[in-house]
Amino acid sequence: MESWYGKLGICLLPLALVPIFFFLTAEGYLSFGGGEKDIILVFPMMIWAILYAIAFTVLWVKRNPVWRCAALAVAVATVPLVVAWAGLFIWAAFSF
Repeated sequence: MESWYGKLGICLLPLALVPIFFFLTAEGYLSFGGGEKDIILVFPMMIWAILYAIAFTVLWVKRNPVWRCAALAVAVATVPLVVAWAGLFIWAAFSF
């Protein structure tokens, strides 16, 4: 998997899945019980996919192996979202 088009495919796969997820949610094939509000779930997924692609690209340019690029990009993309959700949870829990 050391070819550039294989790396590019791994880099852009999450971004390619966002429109599919949006379509399936909007058409009702995927339902999370929130009705039209389920579409809001696309935004964190989109932010995660963009952060993943940026981190993967930076690590790719620095000549890291594919498995390391993917693993570190997942970590780099996940940490800000977890911190944001934790902050929102704490804010909602303590704002009476």
